[in-house]
Amino acid sequence: MSIGGLWNRISTAFERTDIGASGEIEDDARGDEDLVRRTATRYAPIRRAVERRVATFLREDVVSHLEIGFNEVFLLHYIEIAADSQGAAELEQFLDEFSPQARVHWVQKLLGPAVGKHVSVDEFLGLDKEFSAEALAETDPFEESLNQAAAPLYRVILHGRWASAPVVQAAEPAPAEEAARLAGPGVRLSVQDAKSPGDARVAEIEHFPAVLGSSVHADVEISGYYVSARHCTLHWEGERLWLADHSTNGTWVDGERVQRGARIALANGALIGFGRDRGEAEYDRYPALRAHLLRQPVASGASATPVAPSVSTPVAPGVPASIPVHAAENAPLAVLAIADATGSPIRDVLKLPFTIGRGSAQDYVVPDANQGVSREHLVIEEINRSGAVTVNKAVSRNGTFAGNQPLPERFVWRFGQEIVLGERWADAPPVRVSLRPLKETA
Repeated sequence: MSIGGLWNRISTAFERTDIGASGEIEDDARGDEDLVRRTATRYAPIRRAVERRVATFLREDVVSHLEIGFNEVFLLHYIEIAADSQGAAELEQFLDEFSPQARVHWVQKLLGPAVGKHVSVDEFLGLDKEFSAEALAETDPFEESLNQAAAPLYRVILHGRWASAPVVQAAEPAPAEEAARLAGPGVRLSVQDAKSPGDARVAEIEHFPAVLGSSVHADVEISGYYVSARHCTLHWEGERLWLADHSTNGTWVDGERVQRGARIALANGALIGFGRDRGEAEYDRYPALRAHLLRQPVASGASATPVAPSVSTPVAPGVPASIPVHAAENAPLAVLAIADATGSPIRDVLKLPFTIGRGSAQDYVVPDANQGVSREHLVIEEINRSGAVTVNKAVSRNGTFAGNQPLPERFVWRFGQEIVLGERWADAPPVRVSLRPLKETA
């Protein structure tokens, strides 16, 4: 079924059938009880609940965030919706009647014209009653604080993340970008995704850079539940094939995850996974493909694929050049002494940048019991003699404090200084962390 047909089908669930062309009620001499036909707008309350929550988010959360992160865009990935006893049956019927893919297209169609330039639904992944912790690991929840006498029929929670504006690019390349595309060796991609879960389909590309993603404007459209609109890009430079990751859920090359924003060289026949290391039998959720060069590169050694970014790996624009990116080694750079919901763990800072938060992709994963900590709360960018240059990504949310003072968006975390994460959260304990130099732990 085409996207247009899919949208026409789901939109009929919200159309009124009780009003004729003249606006009059039919009278067919049945009983008085049949003079007014029942309205067929079964799912209109669900639509209104989603629209109302998004409108509140735009009016409150977005405006507040943009006071500091003025050049950022909110990427909406999931919408969770729960119902009270009165609305439960309608919600179950809605979720049963329309597939996850249909709900995604509905939300994109419903919200696309309304969200404005600071919110994007291009990478929206699903609307449902709940999602796994793994799916929500790299997102933050935005739930409306309800202060009203009557509980709402539907409770809607938005899940997404803030990203710098350059990350969200136009889905269709501008003419100048098209002109910059260069010819390279033919690359044959054997793709297994939602379109071809059984036998692999073949796509070939000859001009670079080439975008792989779920957008219909991508050079190669990859269909899968966890595939971003512009998931990754293939480049041909220095007689080698490179991959750059821009995705929400990650790109894997030969079993190893690519650092977001970095580029790595691909071997001939490299296995690329979308959302996890390989698709296996779940290609509709986690597609996979193999990339084969139709002619061998001229440069020697091109078949060796560095499967993890290192110091010599080119870093894509957007990562400041002054921030050192170290490969993970045995020798730590500093040590974190922590008091969290699990006890008093110690974590070595093995590489930079080093991330702290509740998201599963963080270097120090904060326990879920410490709910006041954001999915990505802190990023240690640099360690020097004084301490650590640190970005406070939760500055406008549940807070990061030293003593009783809130810390700014960027600060120097001094050695021996204890900072507190999520102190504003009333229903969960905060996390206390001290940064220690190596000499204190020797």
